[in-house]
Amino acid sequence: MSAAYQGLPAAPGIGMGAIYLHRGRELELEYSTSTVISLARAPFNPQTEWERFLHAKKLVDQQLMEMGTSLNHVAADIFAMHRLILSDVTLTDSVRIAIHEEGRSAISATRRTILDMAQVFQELDDAYFAGRATDIIDIGRRLLTFLGAPIETGRLSELPPGSILLTEDLTPSEIATLPVAAVAGIALARSTPTAHTSILARSLGFPLVCGLGTAILEESRAQQAIVDGYSGQLILSPSPEQLARYQAQQIRDADRSAEAVRRAHEPAVTLDGLKMPVYINANTTDDVAALGESGADGIGLLRTEYLFQNRNEPPTVDEQCAIYTAFARQTDNRLLTIRALDAGGDKPLEYLTHRDEYNPFLGVRGLRLLLSHPAILADQFRAVLLAAQTLAPEMEVRFMLPMVSTLTEMEQARKLLDQVRADAGTAQTGARVRIGPLIEVPSAALMAQQLAGMADFLSIGTNDLAQYVLASDRTNSRVAGMADALHPSVLQLVERTAHAAKNFYIPVSLCGELGGNAQAAPLLLGLGVSELSVPLPAAPLIKQAIRETDLFHAHQLAESALRCRSAEEVRTLLEG
Repeated sequence: MSAAYQGLPAAPGIGMGAIYLHRGRELELEYSTSTVISLARAPFNPQTEWERFLHAKKLVDQQLMEMGTSLNHVAADIFAMHRLILSDVTLTDSVRIAIHEEGRSAISATRRTILDMAQVFQELDDAYFAGRATDIIDIGRRLLTFLGAPIETGRLSELPPGSILLTEDLTPSEIATLPVAAVAGIALARSTPTAHTSILARSLGFPLVCGLGTAILEESRAQQAIVDGYSGQLILSPSPEQLARYQAQQIRDADRSAEAVRRAHEPAVTLDGLKMPVYINANTTDDVAALGESGADGIGLLRTEYLFQNRNEPPTVDEQCAIYTAFARQTDNRLLTIRALDAGGDKPLEYLTHRDEYNPFLGVRGLRLLLSHPAILADQFRAVLLAAQTLAPEMEVRFMLPMVSTLTEMEQARKLLDQVRADAGTAQTGARVRIGPLIEVPSAALMAQQLAGMADFLSIGTNDLAQYVLASDRTNSRVAGMADALHPSVLQLVERTAHAAKNFYIPVSLCGELGGNAQAAPLLLGLGVSELSVPLPAAPLIKQAIRETDLFHAHQLAESALRCRSAEEVRTLLEG
């Protein structure tokens, strides 16, 4: 008999296959009998155990660095964060104390520290840090493996083809190493659409639903199942009618994808003749190298955090200039949007002093941090200007300021950057460098008219905008579903921002995950968004969706969406 569980849609697509139930094991607190006997035979030397831990830590750091460069920019971001956690003094000091003062071995000290840290993170009222417990466990498994501990990791590498992986949760490391050809879909009892696991699943093309509840773990592994990554449903023992319907949808999805890829290099022009540029979000040279293959019109968001992380001082102007120049030349004279360093708060840098913040999402981050360290912002812009001098004059380079929340911040940043430009004497040489804010805070959206008056472009980051508008931490499973960019309140701010840009005849782009939703492309057109910047794999589908849209119906759709009462109503409207 067919049964359905409702969770949260985390990665789009339809997966059909046999359930593979994976019961991940928690870190064992005590030794196995054989390990205890082995340790009893060896004399305990605290310094030796401490050196063993430091060696394991070094090996894990090297492994994380390699994993961050072997997959994609999404993995690079996630495993860069894991490296920061690994280097945290709390972890290291706790292990040292457990070894030297409590007489624990490296394995016991590491296991105890990881379990304690994970438990603290899970119990914190601060939902962001509570959501990092899975990352802590992931790092702990790596450390214990290099220390020689008997860690049970399951047999995920032996998944049979066509599996629907059913489990409580997955660590980023586990999902990054899944056999791609064997996974038809993933269903998680816990997690959220914004967890690192979900983010990686989207980048790897796995349909995924999460937040289904622990009851799903009691289901038989022999059942056939369907993962609906669009609606967030897990359907067990589907009926013949359900199978036929979803098989037909899979065929439609495949045909649509094939058509979109075939036409990827054609411009995205609506049925009534409006051309809408479609850019990609990028982080690495590999992303930029794939720009031409995707058919995208340029880079709408180049993240620069990785240039500043895992080092003892900021990169020099020359270092940055060389990298930006290389990126720009790869774009073949198409748009390049460089986002200023977006760090601080929940993304600290080792060489900057950071005070502990109870809620880092509302702390010193983005432009706030840059204005408190103006030399970093000035050097980054100086490097961009130098890189632009080497490019063709017709190429457009943009410099995006993150986390703008007040007009004063924008005025201060603009004054600093204008002074850098004047000092460099590059106002009329090389490619033109435009400056604009990233609208991801409600106050910025509400003041978009004034911000547009001092900007060359506006860009909207719907991920953060949604969580701030709806007061819903997107890393907290209890409220993550509320942080929905399709909520009418968020769409109203998108429209307000687009209207402000139109009044000043400047472009307004949207670079949040909503931009990568092909169903939402007509809605965004109707709201007045003039450009989209999307994940690399989504570019062909987004361009195809635009080609199938006319502005009259797009405006009608936008008007209807703004009258809706919830994100669910908007989603139903789009599906209709």
